[in-house]
Amino acid sequence: MNRALFRATFKQHRKKVAVISMGIILYEGLLTWVYPVIAKNPAVTEIAGSIPSAVKTVFGVPENARTDTFESFISGQFFARIWVMLMALYGIQIANALLAKMVDDGSLAFLLSTPVSRSEILSTQTGVMVSTNAILVAAMIGGVYLGTFCSGIKIEHARYIDLGLLGLSFFSLIEFYSLFFSAWFVEEERAVTYATGLTLAFYGMDIVGGLSDRLSWLKNLSLFQWFQPQEVLEGTTDPLWPIIGFSVTSAGLWYLTKKVFETKDLAI
Repeated sequence: MNRALFRATFKQHRKKVAVISMGIILYEGLLTWVYPVIAKNPAVTEIAGSIPSAVKTVFGVPENARTDTFESFISGQFFARIWVMLMALYGIQIANALLAKMVDDGSLAFLLSTPVSRSEILSTQTGVMVSTNAILVAAMIGGVYLGTFCSGIKIEHARYIDLGLLGLSFFSLIEFYSLFFSAWFVEEERAVTYATGLTLAFYGMDIVGGLSDRLSWLKNLSLFQWFQPQEVLEGTTDPLWPIIGFSVTSAGLWYLTKKVFETKDLAI
């Protein structure tokens, strides 16, 4: 990894990371602020309990999950769908900004003209990608901690760290296959199209598989099947094996990306 390149590249993306982090913290603050009021209203709990299983599936809530806890509230309102799609879209965008877009605007040609190897460039861009991902996940954890502390909501702090680690590995995997497409196509439009298409395909399979008994096998093909925030927060599932699986797959994708990038004729 080239430290000078890392600092320069990270500086280009820090404003966007700061804005997204602040948005996450403010939204979590809003949720933790309104939850005590909602929790005191028994009518809200009854309505939540009567929600059809199909609607729960669309919002990423397990069919038999509880609906009367803070974990179920914040998972349904944020973690299960909004946070996932926000982080996925950000991951696709930054992965392509760090490679394919640099080919399109000619900035990669400048880097390759310096005494920095392609392997070093890729390692540095990967470091920036994973670092910004980690900052956004840390903002999520910090936002929950701050919001629940100010609102007097008791939570199991360690479980939010578990969710953060699961999220970090999950979103990193999306970034790594986006980076692979970026290296393979070296055209931003095609790379974004394939990465977005694959992510939406996984997302669609998770929803369709949950809605139809005949197509339930589709859930097993989706990455989203292994990202269950409410179950992690309630302690009903162990995120260790999904974290290991996501991390190993990410390492394999990075190796393939490295091989492709080192041998690719970039025509620049």
